[in-house]
Amino acid sequence: MMIKQIFTGLLRSAICMLLLLIAVAARSQAQFITAGKIEFEKKINIHKEIEDDHWLDNVKDKIPKFRTSLHNLYFKDGKTLFEKGTDVYEKIPFMSDDRSVDDIIYSDLTQGIFSKKQSVFDETFLINDSIRQVKWQMTNDLRDIAGFECHKAVGKILDSVYIIAFYTDQIPVPGGPLSYTNLPGMILGLAIPRNNLTIFATKVELTEPKPEKLVPPTGKMKKTDYKGLVITLQKALSDWGSYGRRYILSSLL
Repeated sequence: MMIKQIFTGLLRSAICMLLLLIAVAARSQAQFITAGKIEFEKKINIHKEIEDDHWLDNVKDKIPKFRTSLHNLYFKDGKTLFEKGTDVYEKIPFMSDDRSVDDIIYSDLTQGIFSKKQSVFDETFLINDSIRQVKWQMTNDLRDIAGFECHKAVGKILDSVYIIAFYTDQIPVPGGPLSYTNLPGMILGLAIPRNNLTIFATKVELTEPKPEKLVPPTGKMKKTDYKGLVITLQKALSDWGSYGRRYILSSLL
């Protein structure tokens, strides 16, 4: 009788443990996120940017080290939209405004296309083209960003500009901030050392965006594609030397 009771007790414990494992597995599956809103903090190291501008040496102590802005990335059904978020952007003494803060980038990850509203000097362009293809090299490095475990990948664009990305497979959407995509999960962190630029997620919200949020930008803009933008920039800045090359590079990110 005692053996039967022990066996029955062990059987019940095993069943309870099995049910618990099934519940944990189901909960883990439910943690995968396919729609929501991500807040990103974009930071540009201004002191690095002006290292070669010696005329600013005397006022460097009056210029903040970083130019910071907040942006939101909305995503659902294979579509993303990246735009300016809460306005914490501050004017920086002795420097012009960063008009890229107002850029809007829509990506259709299924169709492989994107539309971007981009200001260049006093003109606004609507760029329609294929999503940028980056050959990513995976690494074994991990980093926690906004509570998500992220894997590090390194890519290269424009022949010599290295991009460091951190993506999470807990959000199985191959999107990310700006126009960077095509990793096995959502990109929650970007660093572009050549441009002294970082963009990192600060929080992820599970609120599904409304359909009207995930549409390409519209309005009165000059239409072009990526190649056409490059030609326009090169013509406009051909006599600007190193500053012109730097401006072109930052406009093509």
